[in-house]
Amino acid sequence: MIDKIKIEVLKDFIQSGNINFLIGSGLSRPFLPVLGNIEKQMASVKDAPANKQDALSAVLYKEYFEKVILPNLKPDYRSINYTLTHNNYCEFLNVWNDILHNRCSSLRSKQANIFSTNIDLFVENAAEATGVEFNDGFIGSINPVFSEANFQKSVLKNSIHFQNSTELPIFNLLKVHGSINWKEIDDKVCNDFNLSLVSDIKQVLSSKVGTFPVYKPVNDDIIEQLNGRHNFNAFIDAYNKMLLVNPTKKKFSETVFDVHFYELMRLMSNNLEKENSLLFAMGFSFEDEHIRNIVKRALKTNPTLMVFIFSHKDSGKQRYLELFGETNTNLLIIAPSEFNKINSLTGDKEIKEFDFQSINSVFKNILSQIPPHFVYGK
Repeated sequence: MIDKIKIEVLKDFIQSGNINFLIGSGLSRPFLPVLGNIEKQMASVKDAPANKQDALSAVLYKEYFEKVILPNLKPDYRSINYTLTHNNYCEFLNVWNDILHNRCSSLRSKQANIFSTNIDLFVENAAEATGVEFNDGFIGSINPVFSEANFQKSVLKNSIHFQNSTELPIFNLLKVHGSINWKEIDDKVCNDFNLSLVSDIKQVLSSKVGTFPVYKPVNDDIIEQLNGRHNFNAFIDAYNKMLLVNPTKKKFSETVFDVHFYELMRLMSNNLEKENSLLFAMGFSFEDEHIRNIVKRALKTNPTLMVFIFSHKDSGKQRYLELFGETNTNLLIIAPSEFNKINSLTGDKEIKEFDFQSINSVFKNILSQIPPHFVYGK
């Protein structure tokens, strides 16, 4: 494993690499919280008595729904937390749009793949706000339908007078755990612009179909509380209509058995197998076993792949080492203090943790070292 890297070296990788990103819930802070202990609690449901498991799952799903899903229905766009999070995503797209446009190699595609486990709509909203070329897998104007085949497209721009063609930077968003705006209609994944499924779940919860106990770590007391006294069927029925891979240890089986999630996993694997591919992992813990295994396999089989993991804090690096081992020669775990020792970001304070804002500052510094790449007739 590589121990240190300078921005100048990172710039050289970017100049000739196929760009991929893996983003997790850490990037949607502070507007949305990370899952914290919920996933561990969901994994422990199987240890509860069989007649309590459904009700206990409902309590945990309700907590997940209210904390991570419901805030996206009608967010306060003027709130500090939303504005900061939205601006971070916008800055990320703007910076990388310029990097892809400016980098010198004309042999490399100007596409960047964003593999996301987040089910929120921050990337989509940021793409709308910045006006970058963007592909979320949907095609159609009135009733957009999702298809993995839509990710195999490039965007060209012709000059008015000479008909010279230039490839434009484009961002492909592949939401490997589904999204709150996905809805199944006639066996097709359609774009639920109005988040009608989220509204339906909210209505069920407000109708007092059953009283939910307050969420807390799974223990004998909460199992005893449930004890068949609550009717959770209406909530579960409404929740299960959402096309999501839920934050449980059953992620792998759910992903494999659903054709769309399986195809997105395959696309991720295929892109990491390409020659000179780069993967930047940001706000992602790699506790997701199925995704971690894809990356570990690619590290072993593709010696030209480089994986860069931004560790949120110095203390998090040890966990990544436990998950990946220390023998990967094409893996770099970037910890804040180590990065500060060998890099100086002009105009920025010392990085204490790699949140989205500080990661963007690294990318902006790389952009400043890539000269503009002009194309005749553009």
